[in-house]
Amino acid sequence: MAIAARKSQTSTVSTIARTTADILRWNSTRWIEWNNFCSGANKFDSASLRTPAGSLNIFIHDIKVDRWVSGEIKKHGVWERDIMNLIHHYLASDKDLNLLDIGSHIGQFSLLAGKMGRMAVAVDPLQENVLRLCKSIQLNNYNSLVKVFYVALSDSRKKVTFIKDPGNIGGTRVHPVNSSTGTSFNPNIIDTVFLDDLLPLIPFKKAFMKMDVESHENSVLKGGNNFFATLDIPYVLMEWFQHVNNPVSAMEIINFMTLHNYKPYLVNTNSNPLRTNDYKKWPTNVLWKK
Repeated sequence: MAIAARKSQTSTVSTIARTTADILRWNSTRWIEWNNFCSGANKFDSASLRTPAGSLNIFIHDIKVDRWVSGEIKKHGVWERDIMNLIHHYLASDKDLNLLDIGSHIGQFSLLAGKMGRMAVAVDPLQENVLRLCKSIQLNNYNSLVKVFYVALSDSRKKVTFIKDPGNIGGTRVHPVNSSTGTSFNPNIIDTVFLDDLLPLIPFKKAFMKMDVESHENSVLKGGNNFFATLDIPYVLMEWFQHVNNPVSAMEIINFMTLHNYKPYLVNTNSNPLRTNDYKKWPTNVLWKK
């Protein structure tokens, strides 16, 4: 799409009641609201997302290019059912708890929060993911419940591109690139920001955080000291398996979470603790609790 059309679709952030999805993008020095981000004639596949709070419609990828997340939702109505149930459990147990969905993909967990009448903040850098989540938000009328930051998070400001895993969009990783996009919009290059940069626009004080950013969890955390000091985040669900054999990133995460008074547990509701000295034996995902 031409840059003129892109510019006409953006404005400074507004607090007016929403009739379209709330999509925010970083523009070098500030956030801009991308009005009508998914208003085009894109035709996406859809499926019924079966959540513990009830079923709803979700837009998905062609399962040939996203065999895991979209494929499982298409076939079985859910991806990572255990995590879906866990998030539902904690949100249902605390009426003040909302959701921070870092690495949201097509947004099944953010949509669960919307189905429960809770607010969610989703963060994802891939245009193809954000377009589908945008359409799902509007289809289900969650415009005032789910806010999307179309951006990548890191511990430094830079431009990144994407390394995609064929057949698995959920496995996409970011990689620094020496490039200046100038005034042209390029969906394959995006700015990184700090987690702290989101803080002024977070619409709630208390949340469950789910973080799945393909081995960059340590970098995201390092940009979020004020974020964690300001918001009440009693639970952080984090993908761990990519840090098992990386002692540098593993210890950066453990030290950050310990500094902010978290302890690691198995991903269940039974509060089974994990020993930090045994981090190489931890499971695929870890639940940090205060």
